[in-house]
Amino acid sequence: MRRLPLVFLAVLLVLSACAEDPAVRAARVHAEEIAEQLGRGLDWNAEDVGWVLSRDEDVEVYSVTGTRYSTTDRGRVLLRIRAAGRVGADGRPQPVDAATRAYEATHGPSPSRYAVASVCFEIWVSYADADVHEVDCPTGEPRAFRSPAAIPGDAFAWLETHLPKTPDLVAALEAVDHLDLDDRIGKDVAEIDGVIGVALRERPGRCLFARVGPQDVEVWWPSRVQAMPGESSCSAAEAAHGHAQRPPR
Repeated sequence: MRRLPLVFLAVLLVLSACAEDPAVRAARVHAEEIAEQLGRGLDWNAEDVGWVLSRDEDVEVYSVTGTRYSTTDRGRVLLRIRAAGRVGADGRPQPVDAATRAYEATHGPSPSRYAVASVCFEIWVSYADADVHEVDCPTGEPRAFRSPAAIPGDAFAWLETHLPKTPDLVAALEAVDHLDLDDRIGKDVAEIDGVIGVALRERPGRCLFARVGPQDVEVWWPSRVQAMPGESSCSAAEAAHGHAQRPPR
C-alpha cells in the first residue's frame, strides 16, 4: 500500500514532462546548446560574446556583463537572452530557411507550418562551466553590439618592416605600440629563450604571429586556428616557438 503514492508521483512526473510545450522545450535546448558551446572555454570579452550570439536569428540578447577570461582568469559572463524554439507537426525542432524568415519578417510566424515559442533565459558562463535558468523576459529592446575589432590590413607589412632584425624586446614593444590597434585587440609580446614572440589576437580563431630570432624576422597568419572559443590561446609563447607556422618561402 505504501508503494502506491510513489508510483502515482512517478506517473505525474512523466505526464508533466510529456505535457511540456515542445516549442518551449526546443527553445530550452537551443539555450543549453549555446551555454555548452561557450562553456567549453572562453577567451572573449563580454561584448564579443553578445555580438556573436546576436548573429543567431533565433536569439535576442538583452544583457551581457563580465570580463575577458581564460584558463588563468576564471571570471564569469552573465547573459540574458530570448531564444525561439520551433517544432513541426511531428514535434521535432523545425529548421527555418531564408524564405521562411523573409515571410516571418512581414507576416509573423505561420501557425499552420510549425509551433513557435519564445522563452527568456539567464546563462552564467565561466571557464569550462555554464548554467542555464528560465527567467521572466526583460522589458525594453534587445541590445545592439559593436562588431568585433579587426587587426588592421597593414599590420602584417608593418611588423615585417618595423620589428627589430635581432631580438630586442623594447624595440619590439615599440613597434607593436605604433600600430593603430583597436583597444579590444589582444597584444602579447614576450622574449622566450632568446626569441621574441608577438601575438595579436583579433578574436578566437584569428590571430597574427611574428617571431624575431637571432638571424631573421618572420610574420605569419597561423595556418591552423580553431573556431571554438578558447581552443587557441594566440600567445607570444606560441609565436616564439613557431606554432602553426607558414611553410618556408
